Amino acid sequence: MFKIITGFIILFSLYHGAEYMIMKENSVQGFLALQAVFFFMAWLLARWQGFKGYSAWGMVFETNALKNLLAGLLVGGFVYGLYFFTSLCFHFEEITSIPPPAKFLPAFLLFTFGTFFSSLSEDVLTRSYIFRHGSGKIPDGILLLFSSALYVANHIYRLGDGYLVLLYLFVIGIFLMLALMITKNIWLTLGLHWSGNILYQVTQQIIQTQSHGSAAARLWLYIGFLLLLVPVTYILARFLRQTKTGS
Repeated sequence: MFKIITGFIILFSLYHGAEYMIMKENSVQGFLALQAVFFFMAWLLARWQGFKGYSAWGMVFETNALKNLLAGLLVGGFVYGLYFFTSLCFHFEEITSIPPPAKFLPAFLLFTFGTFFSSLSEDVLTRSYIFRHGSGKIPDGILLLFSSALYVANHIYRLGDGYLVLLYLFVIGIFLMLALMITKNIWLTLGLHWSGNILYQVTQQIIQTQSHGSAAARLWLYIGFLLLLVPVTYILARFLRQTKTGS
């Protein structure tokens, strides 16, 4: 238990150190440096705790890894994109400006690169680590709820944003952990998580938008699409697992 708690504290500190560097200090170099230390420590802690390495945290580099990642990116991107399109149709959001390709593409690549590491490190911290040490010891339902609650609590800077924000974070935690528990690797989870972060950065940081109407109505619409991802993720994860077994 000492090794488990110590390992979590180390990874938690490094993850939030990286988040602080990018959110409060606006330091890309500091963010990337601490992310690099995070993944080095993730490997080192796995070895210290008696595992082979990254595979302990679901980072199994096998033939279906890329397929799971791409499936998560495509399905997540479609649902998140459908939400944004619906928000535009309901006039909850309005696009005020789109930068030209010469500015859009570099910004898109930068955010895509950065959100890959933040998504993966958070998946390791709040899902893979919990799954590795809890699977077989804690009932699956409790493990799922615990990981989702931990994911909410991990959003330190958003805990005061109201219950609807906490609710949508909890729902995200449900389907991301569900993907990991069914496939037994991190790649589908990462694809779903990464796609959401990419779309958020594109619609909030690159494309300029203006919000209209009730903030609560916008959040409920978002939660509705997130709830859709729960059964979609379940079906997709089982299909990918069966495809792997069949092969």
